Amino acid sequence: MNNFLNVELVKFPEFDEVDEKLFESALSHFFKKVGEDAKLHLDLKQYKKGGLRIQHEVHGTLSIRGKKFFASNEDWILINTLQSVLDKLAKEVKKADSKKD
Repeated sequence: MNNFLNVELVKFPEFDEVDEKLFESALSHFFKKVGEDAKLHLDLKQYKKGGLRIQHEVHGTLSIRGKKFFASNEDWILINTLQSVLDKLAKEVKKADSKKD
């Protein structure tokens, strides 16, 4: 998972092979949208709400061109949570870029 040097993951467990490929694909698609020079910080919090299931909360911070963007999401499935945060960050960058024009 060290293919992306501009990504910092905090408190993340080891991904299994399938989730790792999905996450790498999502990151690759994300950086194509926002630019390769962006710095991404993802922080994971997990909550046990009783039973065996764990709820995942991901907070993302994106630094690009001197600006910072923030997004977060909660879900029971970690990869869905990560993809949602990446989508929200990409939309925020696109919205900020469209306001410039």
